[in-house]
Amino acid sequence: MNIRKLAEGLYIAPQLTQADAADAAVLGIRSVICNRPDGEADDQPAFNQVQQWLAEAGIANTVHQPVVAPAISGQDTARFQVLLNQAEKPVLAYCRTGTRSALLWAYHQVQNGLPVAEAVAAAKQAGVDLANFEQRLQEAAANGLPDK
Repeated sequence: MNIRKLAEGLYIAPQLTQADAADAAVLGIRSVICNRPDGEADDQPAFNQVQQWLAEAGIANTVHQPVVAPAISGQDTARFQVLLNQAEKPVLAYCRTGTRSALLWAYHQVQNGLPVAEAVAAAKQAGVDLANFEQRLQEAAANGLPDK
């Protein structure tokens, strides 16, 4: 199973498969946020296919919020936080590797006082390496993220 706990009420995963949808239901996941744009890879299932697998597994609360890691903006981070706050917990966020979903969480956390090292460590514990984004996380902690 590729689903890993990132924070209280939030799990992350790489691209979901039909088996992952069933695993998410067994874990008690109530809501899913997809942070991967459709069509990134030829072998990637479209969001509506994953949505169907999740519905068949009993998870009906799904949202598509596609982002690209280097271009994540303040608006993206704010929307992700709103989606998390409104979603029935626990929430599973996924993208190709889990990095974008972890970044959206981490940007919000560091802008609200969590030290960057702690955000990076939490992601690492969940199997995501945010080392390449530490500088941007530091900048977000100090100045926030620019809007699009």
